[in-house]
Amino acid sequence: MKAEAMSFTFLGNEGVVKIPFFQRGYVWKKNNWEDLLIDLLDDRKNHFLGSLILKQQEKQTGKPKEVVVIDGQQRLTTLSVLIKALYDLFPEDTKNNCENSIKTYLFYKQQQTDKKFHVKIQHSKLDSQYYHQVIDPGIDPQELSVITDSSSKILQCYKYFYEELQKHPQAELESLFNRIFDTENKILVIIDLGEKEDEQAIFDTINSAGVRLSAADIIKNSLFQRALDVFESQDDVHMMYQNDWEAVFASDDDATAFWDSQRSTGRLMRDNIEILLHSIAVIKGFFDPDKDTLSGLSSLYKAEIAKKTKYELQSFISDIKEYAQLYRNKISSFNRTTLFSFSDDLQRLLHILYVLEITTFHPFILCALKKHKADGPLLNETLKKLEKFIMRRMIAKSETKSYNKFCKELIVDETLLDTKLSEVDDNAVIGGLQNIANKYAALILFWIELYRRDNDKKFPIKDLKFCYSLEHVMPQKWEEHWSIVPVRNDDGTTIIDTEQAKRIRVSKIYSIGNMTLLTSSLNSALRNYPFEKKVLGEGKKKGIKSYADLSVTKDDIVDVFDGGDRIWDEIKIQNRTIALTKEILALWSFPNSFSAKT
Repeated sequence: MKAEAMSFTFLGNEGVVKIPFFQRGYVWKKNNWEDLLIDLLDDRKNHFLGSLILKQQEKQTGKPKEVVVIDGQQRLTTLSVLIKALYDLFPEDTKNNCENSIKTYLFYKQQQTDKKFHVKIQHSKLDSQYYHQVIDPGIDPQELSVITDSSSKILQCYKYFYEELQKHPQAELESLFNRIFDTENKILVIIDLGEKEDEQAIFDTINSAGVRLSAADIIKNSLFQRALDVFESQDDVHMMYQNDWEAVFASDDDATAFWDSQRSTGRLMRDNIEILLHSIAVIKGFFDPDKDTLSGLSSLYKAEIAKKTKYELQSFISDIKEYAQLYRNKISSFNRTTLFSFSDDLQRLLHILYVLEITTFHPFILCALKKHKADGPLLNETLKKLEKFIMRRMIAKSETKSYNKFCKELIVDETLLDTKLSEVDDNAVIGGLQNIANKYAALILFWIELYRRDNDKKFPIKDLKFCYSLEHVMPQKWEEHWSIVPVRNDDGTTIIDTEQAKRIRVSKIYSIGNMTLLTSSLNSALRNYPFEKKVLGEGKKKGIKSYADLSVTKDDIVDVFDGGDRIWDEIKIQNRTIALTKEILALWSFPNSFSAKT
């Protein structure tokens, strides 16, 4: 390896400068162009724009010298576009004066005796068309108006430089052009690797400016750089890249947007492609969630890739493609407009995981989707068992720290779900429902609602959005309006002791039987009113009855109220808790579940 500070004129010593087909496209934006231009226009300071890692290719007889850009294509591309914009703004006589410089640094000839010049920097398929449009034949100023924020970043870059440079005097433009091509103005560090040197050792550590490579970029580059090393034919690698990577991750704008979009994974927002690659690493066993961190994902991939033979690598890339297709088609993302159906086992499980902010089991779910893709019933049974495991433990307030370890074990042996399900018995679930957090209660009641709708023909609407407001029927602030309601024990006995009564009332308020879902939140004042007024509302303040579209509210509370039962107390809460508990135990049962007293 040889590293040396150089001016942009280093390009004059190169023939073809090739950006590998598997590298990411041009991604710099206005803030990057602006920073670069401000820096270069300041002639009072020395400039350092970062490094380029280049790898010399073996010279082939009859062909021009070739070098591959391992890292730094963003700044190399930007500088060349800037130079072209400067050149295009010069008057004709100035253009004639510096035409040789442009041809030397931005173009090459196949043979010295040839007349035709070719664009020197050869971009990958993604950007090649637009880069050539800028460099040769060039862009007519009248065409700038059609370049918008949705156009290629390379076209946007040219437009930005052209329009900004127009604001400066001609002498300043000529001065900038001359400084860029001044051999003493060493604005870059060129790291030159020999054809047998391993660029991966330094590839992702030297990018000192601009947009850093993502873990997915590094993994992709490692995969196909290794493929170029172990496959005899570069054409075979190109074909594999097109069929197994580009066709999945960059086939069109929708695909690119999907894989770049982020999801909440607990406290972090992560790209879909990173979630996928992390899941695959867990499935394959070279990422241990108990000890490895996401910041080291690309390094673990590179170590794994470096060991693979030609056929192992081909199989690995094929697996990534298959998992990616499963992820995009099956691993849903949710918002307030998503419709949920109880009959969709995978959607139900993924929604529960989403609400509980659990992403630990995504690797196992992907693994199960691949393993059981030809056996729908077995897949659904596996998903149901995982759902029951998670819901029962959530209700029982069991720890979740062991989930990473359990996910790894499940990937190897999914029958462990049967054993793990029995660890939370019905009594633990019953106890958990006596005091449950609002977030979890809303999730449970929503799926109980869909469970009822799926099992009873009287409900014409089977699909619902998860957009309801949780309400405590007996309010959390009960003292002002509910103190006159006697506190009764489970056997119906009225509690006389003030402190004991208060403890019993507070405990019942946070049980599942005192909670319901409304289509809209109640007025804050009405929320604490006595039961009758809270149900019917007052004046313009609408009560529970106005928002009781769901069975868990209408059938359980409002219809009983309309039937003449206008009392809501600890006995009513306990009776509804018992009724809901039976539904919950039926919905999230396990094979050896015993009948427990509620």
